[in-house]
Amino acid sequence: MSSQEFETAENRAVHKLTDSSFFRTWKRAFALATGLEAELVPAEPEELERQPDPRSANLFCRSLQGCQACCHDCRVLVEDAAERPATTKCFAGMRETAIPVRVGDHPMAYLIAGQVFDHTPTETEFNPVEARLRRDGFSATQISGLRQAFVSSPVMEPERFHAATTLLVTFSLQLAAELNRLLLAEANADSPAIIRAKQFIIAHLDERITLEDVAAHVCVSPFYFCKIFKQATGMTLTEYVNRRRVEWAKRKLLNPHARVTEVAFDVGYQSLSQFNRSFLRYAGESPTKFREQVHTTPLPHAA
Repeated sequence: MSSQEFETAENRAVHKLTDSSFFRTWKRAFALATGLEAELVPAEPEELERQPDPRSANLFCRSLQGCQACCHDCRVLVEDAAERPATTKCFAGMRETAIPVRVGDHPMAYLIAGQVFDHTPTETEFNPVEARLRRDGFSATQISGLRQAFVSSPVMEPERFHAATTLLVTFSLQLAAELNRLLLAEANADSPAIIRAKQFIIAHLDERITLEDVAAHVCVSPFYFCKIFKQATGMTLTEYVNRRRVEWAKRKLLNPHARVTEVAFDVGYQSLSQFNRSFLRYAGESPTKFREQVHTTPLPHAA
């Protein structure tokens, strides 16, 4: 599969997930619990710029659709969030946060939410915003309406915004696992042998899994199984097993009391060093760093 085809498959997977009842149900629950609208958008910059911004319940932001300053702020936010959650303040002073949804070490999409002030905005604070809008070609009539929308924009104190960000970080892990599943489904039209092999792997993921055992389970030779499995998944058996184990480990590490050593053996690794190497390869960071990021996510700094 070429890089361009893979990117197209990624976008299809993101859009399929966005349209799923799983995501829509969570999105409604998040909005009711926090008052924030969240949106899942593909990682490609051009995809971000084409978004009609349905996430925006903020009239001020919705009225600025396509604004040059807003597009610039969005690009900066996504660049900052390529490796870890990031929060910024837009040119108008509102906070917005982006959480990378990563498959391996590759950000496939971003969870974006915010467009809120951390204090009640004032008429005076609109003055520099008005100057920027005038430079960008907004008319006096448009600016008058935007002024009213600005001072009526939602407010969320920093502690609550931090709590909402923590929820987004946790949910991003579930989304990553689901996107990984959708990508695998997109890439393959599995034969019965491959389906049975995957079922066997999942059932025995916490045990030692050998090529000979899986091949025998699906009644083919190890040599032939290697060939058809690589064709179907784009991975060797070892790569597939390790990727599955790392995704399982991520879920276990959501438990703040889980010890990295225990998780390593629980998901089928025979040594901590082997687990650390696999986790770094497929998650892009060590398990210790991953756990610290999930459970001690600092209040994001707003530029």
